[in-house]
Amino acid sequence: MGAPEQFTLNELIPQANVLCDVIARAIEPRKAITVSEWADAKRSLSSKSSPKPGRWRTNNNPPLREPMDCMSVRSPVQDIVLMFPIQFGKSEVETNALGYIMDQAPGPVMVGLPGEVSMNKWINQKLNPLIEETAAVRESLTSNNSRNAANQKEFKDFAGGQLYVEHAGTAARLKQTTVRYLLVDELTEFANALRTGDDPLKMLEGRTSAFPDRYKRLYVSTPGVKGACRISEMWERSDQRLYHVDCPHCGHSQPLEWDGLIWPQHSTAETLDRVWYVCRDCGTMIEEHHKTQMLRDEKAGGTARWVPMRPGRRMRGYHINCLYYQIGMGPRWLDLARMWLEAQGDPAALKTFTNDRKAQPWEDRSLKTVRA
Repeated sequence: MGAPEQFTLNELIPQANVLCDVIARAIEPRKAITVSEWADAKRSLSSKSSPKPGRWRTNNNPPLREPMDCMSVRSPVQDIVLMFPIQFGKSEVETNALGYIMDQAPGPVMVGLPGEVSMNKWINQKLNPLIEETAAVRESLTSNNSRNAANQKEFKDFAGGQLYVEHAGTAARLKQTTVRYLLVDELTEFANALRTGDDPLKMLEGRTSAFPDRYKRLYVSTPGVKGACRISEMWERSDQRLYHVDCPHCGHSQPLEWDGLIWPQHSTAETLDRVWYVCRDCGTMIEEHHKTQMLRDEKAGGTARWVPMRPGRRMRGYHINCLYYQIGMGPRWLDLARMWLEAQGDPAALKTFTNDRKAQPWEDRSLKTVRA
């Protein structure tokens, strides 16, 4: 048997420093921050998933701040519902919450999607870029080797927790796992029942039953058909928050509503060249260039805020529509009005606009007739 391997002091010091760094990171008390603060400090956006890659800035889209912060450790809110239009950032709320959990508030977490196709898209377009571009998330993983059993495509083992990505196509995928955090994407697309007769949403919610006082569940989606729309049904049970902004002329606080957008009579999609918003209180025309300042909340130097229509309800509900797209981050008011005019007389196009842009459930008149 050979002599034991000898190490010089110079060889041991770097190894000791690495060990000390690991120990210090493990025992260092974490500063209590919110999800939005974490995202502003640590989140980077990938060109694979964002039209504006680079550092995340919540001030670029202030209405996302409060919904995100409901997922923070110190927030007492446990159930959060987001009924948002397409391309408004609802998936970014979810992604920032996931990154925050993995880095700041570790625990078992599940992301639930309607089916296998949507699950794979979410992994490729949201999860993988989050890991690749955000160092804090990447460093939280206990294994960076994709071939290792601890870090598979649909399962990630991270310091203090585990991430499960599941789809609601079969009952088997929704059983046995216990989680503290549940993030449900595109809730409206979930089936009403599986082949086994089970409700996939109730099965997902059952995964958090071991954490009755500490779980957090986030549901995000555009709406679907009224009477068969899971996200709008949850919104109806929530405290129903709308984003109020102040009129730049009289200061009256109000939510922006589609019927407040005005354009010249007899305009068509081809001839329309101007739109404006009318204040509910003073009746003054509000041009879209005022919107940037109007949307700023207190932390962004403004006065905009979420206001509950049903205060006191336990579930937090957030609804917003296409009029709130930040300039440069979505269609302008003029583009949206043209889309609306083009959709007239076309039920399928009207449904798409109502669901995707107004973020309202579509009422199918044929179903209403059958029910009557």
